[in-house]
Amino acid sequence: MDPPEEGDFLQAIERYTEAITLNRNNFLLFSNRSTAYARVGKFEEALEDAKRCHELKPDWPKAYYRLGVALQGLERYEDAMIAFAEGLASDPKQAPMLHGLIETMLKSPHRVNFQPKLEKFEGLKLDKNPFIIASVIGQELQSAGKLEPAVKILEAARAIGTDSLKLEASLLQALGRVHWILGNTERALEYMEKDLRINETLGDDVGCCRARDNIGIAYFSLGRYQEAVLHHSEQFSLAQMINDTSEAINALTRLGNAFAKQGSYPQALRAYKDSLKLAKEINDHSLVARAFANLGCTHLSSNDVDKAIMWHHQHLTFAKEIKSKAEEAEAYAHLGHACNAKGNYEQSMMFYQQLLSVAVLLNDMTLKARAYGGMGQANRAMGNLWHAQSCREQQLKLCKDTKDEEGQSTALSHLGHVHKAAGKLSQAMQYYSESLALAQKLKDRAGEGRAYANLGSCHIALGNFREAVNYYKQELVISHETSNKASEATTLGHLGMSYLALDNLELALDHLRRSLQLAQQIEDRSVECQALANLGSYHTNTKEYSDALPHLERALKLTQERREPQMESKVCHNLGLCHEALGHYQQAIQYYQHDFMVAKEAQDKEGMTRACEKLMRAHSEVGDKEQAEIYKRKVHTIAEEIQNTSGKCTFWNQIAEDSLTSGDYDKAIEYYENLLKEAKKEQHQSFEGLAHCGLGNAYLSRGDYEHALSYHRRDLAIRKAGGDLTGECTAYGNMGAAYNSLGQHQQAVECYDHQLSLARQLDNPILMTKAYGCLGIVHRNMKTFQKALQYHQLQLSSALQLKENLLEQAGAYANLGDSFEAVGDYLQAVKNHDQHLLLGQKAQNEMVQLRALSSLGRAHRGLGNLRKALTFFEQQLRVAKTVGDEYIAAECYADIGAIQMLIGDYHTALEAFSSQLQLSRSLDDPFSEAVASSGLGEVHARLGNHREAIDYHKFDLRISSANQFVDGEARALGNIAETYESIGEYKMAIEFREKQLSVADTLQDSFTKALAFSGLGKIHIKMSDYGRAISLLKQALSLMVDQGGSGRQQHTQTAMEAEAKIRFYLGQAFYYQSHYEAALVYLQKALPLFEYMRQNVGHYDHATKNTLELYPILFQTLVNTLVKQNKVEEALEMAEMERNRAVSDALMQRDVNRQVLKESGLMKQYTPNSSWIQDSIETLACPVLYFSVALNHVFIWLLHPKSGIVQFQKVDMTDFSLPGSDTASVYSESSSSYIQPLIESVASVREALGVEQRFRLSAKSVSSGISDDFDSGEDNESVVGSNSTVSAHSYRSNRIEGMSHSKGSNKPVNMQPVHDLYDILIRPLEYALPQPKCPGGKGGQLVIVPDKELYLVPFPLLKGEGASECLYQRYHLQFSPSLQLLIPQASSKRSKVGRRSTTSTILSQSPSPALQLKAGSQRRSSSPADSLLSSHDTNKPPEKSDSLVVANPAIPVSAAQCNWQSLRGVEKEARLIADLLEVKPDIGSGATKEHVLRKLPFVDCIHFATNISWNRGDIILAPKGDSASDSDDGDGLLLSRRKSGDGAVVGRRGVADGAINALPEPSEYLLTVSEIMDLRLQAKLVVLSGGHRSESPRVTAKGLMCVAQAFLASGAECVVVPLWPASFQASRLMMNAFYSSLLYGSKASRALCYAMQVVHSSGKYGHPSNWAGYLLLGKDVVLRDRSLDLAHSFQAMLQAPLDYLIATLRTLQAMIVSSLKRIAQSGGLVEPKYTARHSVESKVGSVHGWEELLASTGFHFISQMKKDVPATIVFPEHDDSGLQRRAQKYIEALLGLPPQCLKCLGALSKHSSVARSLLTNLRSAKVALESPEGLERGVQLQMEREVWGANGCSEFFRQLHFEPSGRDPTPWVVLTAPASKLDRKTLHFAATAVIAVFGPEEKLEFPNQKALIETSELL
Repeated sequence: MDPPEEGDFLQAIERYTEAITLNRNNFLLFSNRSTAYARVGKFEEALEDAKRCHELKPDWPKAYYRLGVALQGLERYEDAMIAFAEGLASDPKQAPMLHGLIETMLKSPHRVNFQPKLEKFEGLKLDKNPFIIASVIGQELQSAGKLEPAVKILEAARAIGTDSLKLEASLLQALGRVHWILGNTERALEYMEKDLRINETLGDDVGCCRARDNIGIAYFSLGRYQEAVLHHSEQFSLAQMINDTSEAINALTRLGNAFAKQGSYPQALRAYKDSLKLAKEINDHSLVARAFANLGCTHLSSNDVDKAIMWHHQHLTFAKEIKSKAEEAEAYAHLGHACNAKGNYEQSMMFYQQLLSVAVLLNDMTLKARAYGGMGQANRAMGNLWHAQSCREQQLKLCKDTKDEEGQSTALSHLGHVHKAAGKLSQAMQYYSESLALAQKLKDRAGEGRAYANLGSCHIALGNFREAVNYYKQELVISHETSNKASEATTLGHLGMSYLALDNLELALDHLRRSLQLAQQIEDRSVECQALANLGSYHTNTKEYSDALPHLERALKLTQERREPQMESKVCHNLGLCHEALGHYQQAIQYYQHDFMVAKEAQDKEGMTRACEKLMRAHSEVGDKEQAEIYKRKVHTIAEEIQNTSGKCTFWNQIAEDSLTSGDYDKAIEYYENLLKEAKKEQHQSFEGLAHCGLGNAYLSRGDYEHALSYHRRDLAIRKAGGDLTGECTAYGNMGAAYNSLGQHQQAVECYDHQLSLARQLDNPILMTKAYGCLGIVHRNMKTFQKALQYHQLQLSSALQLKENLLEQAGAYANLGDSFEAVGDYLQAVKNHDQHLLLGQKAQNEMVQLRALSSLGRAHRGLGNLRKALTFFEQQLRVAKTVGDEYIAAECYADIGAIQMLIGDYHTALEAFSSQLQLSRSLDDPFSEAVASSGLGEVHARLGNHREAIDYHKFDLRISSANQFVDGEARALGNIAETYESIGEYKMAIEFREKQLSVADTLQDSFTKALAFSGLGKIHIKMSDYGRAISLLKQALSLMVDQGGSGRQQHTQTAMEAEAKIRFYLGQAFYYQSHYEAALVYLQKALPLFEYMRQNVGHYDHATKNTLELYPILFQTLVNTLVKQNKVEEALEMAEMERNRAVSDALMQRDVNRQVLKESGLMKQYTPNSSWIQDSIETLACPVLYFSVALNHVFIWLLHPKSGIVQFQKVDMTDFSLPGSDTASVYSESSSSYIQPLIESVASVREALGVEQRFRLSAKSVSSGISDDFDSGEDNESVVGSNSTVSAHSYRSNRIEGMSHSKGSNKPVNMQPVHDLYDILIRPLEYALPQPKCPGGKGGQLVIVPDKELYLVPFPLLKGEGASECLYQRYHLQFSPSLQLLIPQASSKRSKVGRRSTTSTILSQSPSPALQLKAGSQRRSSSPADSLLSSHDTNKPPEKSDSLVVANPAIPVSAAQCNWQSLRGVEKEARLIADLLEVKPDIGSGATKEHVLRKLPFVDCIHFATNISWNRGDIILAPKGDSASDSDDGDGLLLSRRKSGDGAVVGRRGVADGAINALPEPSEYLLTVSEIMDLRLQAKLVVLSGGHRSESPRVTAKGLMCVAQAFLASGAECVVVPLWPASFQASRLMMNAFYSSLLYGSKASRALCYAMQVVHSSGKYGHPSNWAGYLLLGKDVVLRDRSLDLAHSFQAMLQAPLDYLIATLRTLQAMIVSSLKRIAQSGGLVEPKYTARHSVESKVGSVHGWEELLASTGFHFISQMKKDVPATIVFPEHDDSGLQRRAQKYIEALLGLPPQCLKCLGALSKHSSVARSLLTNLRSAKVALESPEGLERGVQLQMEREVWGANGCSEFFRQLHFEPSGRDPTPWVVLTAPASKLDRKTLHFAATAVIAVFGPEEKLEFPNQKALIETSELL
């Protein structure tokens, strides 16, 4: 077909479109239609056709031309030029193509520079040369910075070709340059070398010189410095040949740079000096200045700092001479850097300040940044960290303003240094990570290496040596690649010291030696000094002191030469240690004195003290007691100056108390002994008592309880002798504390009783309060909890009388809270600790606050409120840091780490435990160090770092053994065994379990012994030695149930956990031994123990959590065991129990209150049975396919409503394991390991669809099957009008043969994984599923109950190999989380709010929406939902609305930094859906959480098109107005991204000063599952849109289940959820079709299938990733009941004249009958059918209501769009709602009545109150007529006189042959009719007609109450 003539374009488009429909592979048709579209200005459509043409005929030049024309029309000039250029490359003779290229360039913004050149070419007649034109355009684009289009056009020019070598060389030069700028250095080199070869061929020395320069630069950028030297040497020679001095200077400068990078400083200096000489000869000021700078920098690099400063001063002098401020600034910068390197920091600061003043004068932002960077460096060197941070932040800000990414990277790196110096390692690591990311982005390998080194140093500081090694290894690779020898030597040293810390001595020594060797090779004294010191440290650590000495002595010499006092002090200290260890005490003393002098000069008090201590010890060793005493007495100088005894005693007491308070117990003891000595000397009893008391307290604090008790006894004796009752009372209290610590609780009670008695005698309420408290604590330790509670109640009562003593009151509340916690009453514990904290804050006592926060954290952990517990522990840590209490800080880190482990945030837990370990080491606290090591071991084990875990647990073991922490030993041995077991090293595991058993024997602790036996038994299960395992586990169980075997309480939580696990393991052993009956016994006995823990304990303890993680495996083993015994029904019951517990556990993990779960029915103690199951499925009229994934099996039950379980199949997952997958065929404690093949199979399907790559690798992969229109939120073409609904006229619904191509890809979709999954899940029971009644039809409805990962299976897509239909094409699919949910009364245990008809009543009765929440439930006292609801004006209820549509809420910054992105693309979808639902959508900043929560309880339909956190189940909304900007900024973010000073994400806490005053808390915009379940919804339908960005978080099975279940449990009937993100356009199309079908009256399952069919067959979006990823969970609801619409349409039609009415009814009847016949014959796949509207109108005339009737039954009206396209009526494609059949029946009834009856019904239709009476009487007449009596005597009716008097009623019944009899003035009229005149069919028609006119029977009005009473009396 030829292109159209002028003026025929619109008609041509239609003709081409028809032709394309017949042949979609004709490239000419697309080419011609593209031309036609372009001619009418439809360039988007023209572009699409041009693309299709090019796809079909890639080698056809005209396709490029069509592309160019369309792109030019769209003003995409650069893309158009690429198309024209590539077209010329395919055929250079295409003149229109060249014309198009030139014309486009002249239309583009680049025409200014191109126009003169084109005119010049025209004069030279070169404007027709495609090579020249393309080359020039490419170079113009390169100059404009448009590199990507430039390179494509230049490549096209190269393909066009030229005969001129000169022109080709010019092109190659341009290509080399643009590729180099783009970072394609290797490609750039290729072109540069070709350019060089051509210039050499031409003999062009100038060209060769230029090419050598370019090649040298490229090699330099690659770090290949030797090649750079060679090419710049050639460049220099060529420059001399052509007498180009400037080029020669350039070559010398580049040679110097390359030599300097190689470390060849003499050669570099020679090159720079030669360049200086030449620059002076030609008097080029800039080149002279550059030479000065290069000479200075090179001297500095070679550590010749003084010469460097000299050259930079010459540079400064020269700059001032030539009056160049820019050069002056450069000189100041270099001088500042050189002075800093010399250690002259004040001078350095002065130069950088001079630089800043010049920068301000020049208004040069880059120079300002440089100045601030230098000042930051100097400040950090001087220890002014705050100023350093401030300067670096200024530098970073300036670099961001100037978009200097290299500068940003440098600033970030130095900010990391500052934070590291301040001990803020986490913030430092964040800055280093950001610096690394920028370096990688910039492809700066050297910067990348530095970042790795910095991260490694942070991990060293944290003690994570293995992590450090990984980072240093990466740095080493980069240092080697870039030939940076100094960096390589330094990194080798870092690696060596890291290996030393890991006890890998061989690797450590090797790396340290290599470091030294390389440092000496490159003559870098600084690196050599550090390398020598490192080797000295190595030999010192390995106690090879003689080997250490020579290294340290050489290091000392170098430090003195380089004037590095800090390193000098360190080396002297180590030299002293070595000599002391060797017995060379005099030499040791010399080095310690040297150390002391260096520390003194540096005013390092800590260093002086350290040196004094070493000197005191060394002098003692050589017997120089005098010198030792001198150093000892330095501490006592002040005391010696005090003359009187009392003053001395006061002094010693004061400094002793200070030492005791600071935790220096040894010093405290020394000073108290001095006090005791002075007090005894003067027989001062008061001070003597103080000394004994202080010594007792010091020994008590140190843990030496026997000594403590001894001193307190002496104190008591002194107090008694002196008659000091108060002192005696205190002494008894102190003795009680010592006895309590010794575990001698009875003696402690006696002491405290004495204390209480004396306190009463003294009438001292404070001492009485203390005594009550201490007695309570001892009884709590004795586990006599009731007595403890009584004493603490007395303590509180006594404390409350001390009205002003807030601290005593706080202590009483604290103790009472602790006792409630001990008995497991955590709610009471929280109440008391709240008061505890309040009093601590009121008293402004940080220590009280610390204890209260810790207690609140523990109590909330006990309640399972883990995140709330975490907030309290974090608050405690902040307070501890404020007061400087590092011991408490260490405990806080331990608590935070434990909570983070429970939450599953293992990396944060790792950081917390690492901080605890670091603190514990600095505090020399071995117990805390052991606990931290244990915690780190557990976290590493959780992360799969088992070797690191073992290292930490062994470290715990060493510390515990060394310090005789026997419990710690047992713990560490158990943990080591557990870790070895987890990696399959069972022999090692057994060895350590046996050691644990030995420790337990030593302790005579049967509980620990039982744990060891249990652990051994578990190992033998894993070794498949089941007999041995059973024997060991029975021993463990015997110890647990033996009441006399242990001193521990047998029914404590810990004992219960242990017993539960032992019974569980026994069940597993018997199961794998195939002794199923015995397995069943043990597993069933374990079940109530697990259930008790689950119901009452919560997940607050890591051990408990680990135990409860076995619960799913317990259930799954029970399911398997029952199946093995052919107890299929019982197995189904157990599977149902498991899934109910799984969902409630998942919701509890998301902070859903336990009480809420109980009210929802999810926590109910269900004991299912077959009748219960039968009851559940009898509520449906369709089969149920029930899946259970248990261990390594998939069990499938097929249940029918009447028959129960009709089929059962099991699939062994080990049979379809994928290659490389690890399937647990034997016992495993990870439930996921059993189902790995299933996970792989599901992942394979999703991967085949392109919706995710292997989720093990990335959860955010983007597929070609998913498009993203985030750019503008609009489509390139209109798919569906915003006011239209989807119907057959828009999309053809032909039979779908399967997916052939991915959207946007020519690769076929791999359907094999889909077929495989079908074979696993559906094929086993396929034969028993309902089959369609006719070929191609549907088999009806199918309910699927998925399990675990099966939630992620796209069931609608599944089909067998060779099958033509997917599952959704065979069945209407409905999903349910459980059988329980299928029972109507079980779906929600809450009474539901009435539907729309009762909304107004509810509003009038309920002053606040908050009343719509659960009445009477014990809800959280301060949930965000409550606060948001209660904050509303209670007098303003939400507007009435059936639906709520929420889309693209404005994202606050705190959510945006969690990678949530704006979803502008869903706004169009939301507006479309809102139009269909006739509501206003809530979009952007209007979609606040407050607003949404207020509306949720009152709507029938809810549509969310928002970001969702699938991991937590949170829906991301907008925060309330005061946290939002006044208007949406266009990208969906409320606030710009800002960071706090320490690098943390900005929130309400940690906001940088002056940045943002108040960012919203997450609770202000996250709608959590907990808050959803707090609501009472009336919604029929909740839809979560699939329209998301492709990088949105991955939908998880558990997250999907939780979100859906939350809505269902809160009252929603049905939830539609996406399985993955779909493109915005496809989602909009899908949702439009879904809602359109729903609004026709379809059930939700049918509507979803229809929507899938629409998108599937759409062509453009037919890829399965766009439609197969939706599940409908819950009931199969009908959103809109159109039956009343049907009644209204009949009422309207009945008002028409009789003849018109009958004609209309017959016309409608014909249409509906035709439609039903067509649907029945089609088998579910209906070809579109249309009829012209005017043809129907001609038959119905002016009758009203017929359109409404057709619309309510599914007919669709299309208005006239063009003059020659008439308005049409589209026939429906289904009758899922049954309204067509119902309408056909109604019309048949109306037409079957006497015509006058229709007229009467028209009059009666205005009286709705008569409908039920009419229907009752007509049905009574029909029944009576069927009876023998009625046939004989006729029929008699009684009708209310009020009804009879209604207009049309009497005539209606007369037409049916009923007449009134009698005229009695009663409320009733008696109607009679002879049987001979009555017809049953007519009476049936009449009753049906009444329903047709007034609506369904269930919606008919009842007579008023009075009428009902009178009726009963009459009867």
